[in-house]
Amino acid sequence: MIIKELDKDEYIELSHKFNLHPLQSYAWGELKRPDWTPLRLGVYNKEDIISILTILIKSMPFINSKFGYVPRGLALRNLGDLNIVLKEMINYIRSIKISFLLSDPDLSFCEWFANSENIIKKVVRSYIDAGFIKGGRQEQPIRSVILDLAKSEEDILSEMRSKNRQYIRKSVKNGVKIEVGEDKHIENFCEILEEIAKEKNYVMHEMKYYKNVWENFRKEDKTVMLIAKYKEKTVGAYMILFSKYCAYEMFGGCNKDGSNLLANYALKWESIKYAKNLGKKFYDQWGAELVHPGLVQFKEGFGGKIIEYPKQYVYIYNNLAYKTYKFLRKVNNLKVSSKLSPEADKLL
Repeated sequence: MIIKELDKDEYIELSHKFNLHPLQSYAWGELKRPDWTPLRLGVYNKEDIISILTILIKSMPFINSKFGYVPRGLALRNLGDLNIVLKEMINYIRSIKISFLLSDPDLSFCEWFANSENIIKKVVRSYIDAGFIKGGRQEQPIRSVILDLAKSEEDILSEMRSKNRQYIRKSVKNGVKIEVGEDKHIENFCEILEEIAKEKNYVMHEMKYYKNVWENFRKEDKTVMLIAKYKEKTVGAYMILFSKYCAYEMFGGCNKDGSNLLANYALKWESIKYAKNLGKKFYDQWGAELVHPGLVQFKEGFGGKIIEYPKQYVYIYNNLAYKTYKFLRKVNNLKVSSKLSPEADKLL
């Protein structure tokens, strides 16, 4: 088994062979600079590539130490390779003197839909067997709602709550129109997010963050922006990121006017149809945390299955550094409002 660092062209080329989560993509690694340094690795069994992954590396303040974070990874050709890939990764990380490694496990939706309980047990067992322990934090949404796009539009509609189907029709009658956004619409998108943050009292990223998401993923043709309009005024917008088989509704929403017009229902339905027409197999509504009951009710109303990911795991090489990290996280939390945006992904 061999692990080697991959350059840009190698990583992007190999990413087409895997259903690589957007948080493991080349674009996401570039987005996180300069606070993080992406380390992109390929795991080979002789000449056969069996996994690729990005580890985001960050230096810790006050002490001469750095740690790694694997968001929604690893990308595997076969789930059966997870155990050996984790062990190889642990040995590689030890050689480059990382103090500890955080990992948010990913799940294959194909396997999860077939047998959700079994695949979660397999993933958790692989992490534990490799020497990981449960971490005390969760960076990415632990709970989401996934739609199976292999079903017909009629079947997807039939599995929705009747209220959702009614509101989709009513939003159209209200005059809401959904358009595919262009580069110029990123300003409208950011305006919507600013309005939502003010109305809901959410803590969000600075608007330049979302502009950078758009710019980075646009380069690889892995994103689309859908705009909800009423009388030429933008009242809602979604930015959807793509992997090989999946669509991820990661950012966006509707302002107060859009919600009154039920534009969020039309926007969601058109986004689902857009992803289906691209040939994607699954639609991830990205975040249905129970601390946001209204949002959960809205997303669950579109049908699909509720997924609960395994919580974050950590492999510790230097216990003192990890304890320092946890202390600094606790201090940092005192500075941040507890009422966060559902898609906030703050790390120290």
